[in-house]
Amino acid sequence: MNYLYLLCIGSLFLIACKSQSQTEVSKPNVVLIMADDLGYGGISCYGEPNIQTPHLDSLAAQGIKFTDFHANAPVCTPTRAALLTGNYQQRTGLEGVIYVRGETREVGLDTTQLTIAELMKENGYATGMMGKWHLGYKKEFNPVQHGFDEFYGYVSGNVDYHSHYDNAGIYDWWHNLDSIQEEGYVTDLITEHSVDFINQHKDEPFFLYVPHESPHVPFQGRNDPAYRFPGEEFTYYGPVEGQHRAYKEMVEVMDEGIGKIMDALKVNQLEENTLVIFISDNGGEAFGNNGVLNGQKGQLLEGGHRVPAIAYWKNNIHPEESSETLMTMDLLPTILSIAHAQISKDIEFDGQDFSPVLFEGSEMPDRTLFWRYNGQKAARKNQWKLLITESDTSLYNLDQDLKETRDLSAQHQDIMDDLLREVVDWEKEIGKNGEMKTL
Repeated sequence: MNYLYLLCIGSLFLIACKSQSQTEVSKPNVVLIMADDLGYGGISCYGEPNIQTPHLDSLAAQGIKFTDFHANAPVCTPTRAALLTGNYQQRTGLEGVIYVRGETREVGLDTTQLTIAELMKENGYATGMMGKWHLGYKKEFNPVQHGFDEFYGYVSGNVDYHSHYDNAGIYDWWHNLDSIQEEGYVTDLITEHSVDFINQHKDEPFFLYVPHESPHVPFQGRNDPAYRFPGEEFTYYGPVEGQHRAYKEMVEVMDEGIGKIMDALKVNQLEENTLVIFISDNGGEAFGNNGVLNGQKGQLLEGGHRVPAIAYWKNNIHPEESSETLMTMDLLPTILSIAHAQISKDIEFDGQDFSPVLFEGSEMPDRTLFWRYNGQKAARKNQWKLLITESDTSLYNLDQDLKETRDLSAQHQDIMDDLLREVVDWEKEIGKNGEMKTL
């Protein structure tokens, strides 16, 4: 009897261990890091010769480096709305940028919108956000109203890296719903709070969203002075001399912080159970590095929305380079799939799960992708890209002409006509509510 009793206890123990192991595997941690205005060629593993980013380079070398990843928009707010909802940003009514002044200061991501933080939280995840929100200034739009358990950061488009005043001269640094005074360089503070979140939640599954300010202007390095204060005049770019030096430092300090986040995962023995994703919210400004691409932030040429993107998960993702065409809105369904999240069958997303690309080297199914911003429209299907501006309509074969210098619309009228019809159908389906002309 004693033998049988011990045998049963042993069997139950093995079953319990197996169940625990399966639970852990089914709920991997996710760290999603987003740079701000970092161009396609803006880090050394994507070709930047003058900026050293060893930690991002390491993630790219040991994970998947994407060469055809796209922001949902060429500017901040709409891309972030698409990221959080898994849908085209037009469905949220946030197609343009929320500015610090005027009527747009009153708008934001409505709480009726279902977010990745809410879905992950419903599936047993601790959820944290450290950094830039830019989806509404009012407290009713705060990240904690959208499923994040904890938020440290700012709600505007950019702040002084030292004084933490936004571009309207309003102090903008928060812990959840409370404005707090906290000294420090914004990039370092974002890193510190991210590391703290990992340490606090090391024993439970967590989703950590780290939207950096870097390398968005103002040009300020770690030791440059603060210059935005209430009641004083200041410029958008800042008065710092040696802007190239400051920009370089801004990117390198962000990379340094990413190294500290990775160290926290290693110290807590979480690296093998954590998916780390790095992206940018849109292309770089003219002073940034968009690589060989034509165009920049604010434009629907490739330089405005093709961005660096890296996925790393130790012993789960094999090192490679992927040319699959992906968008920011694809991250939500992909992360939910990897987390084995249970959601209602009635919930659908515009984004598509690309986890088979990560783990099996699969190809994405054929689809047409769309952009619309500030009088510009674009559609992408396989190698073909249709670009519509207020003055012209062009067709490019991106496999042969990544710089978008040769308009092939005359030679391929049938392809252009098909894409034009798809744009019309997409706009009928997506609606006009997101077309914010003043933003």
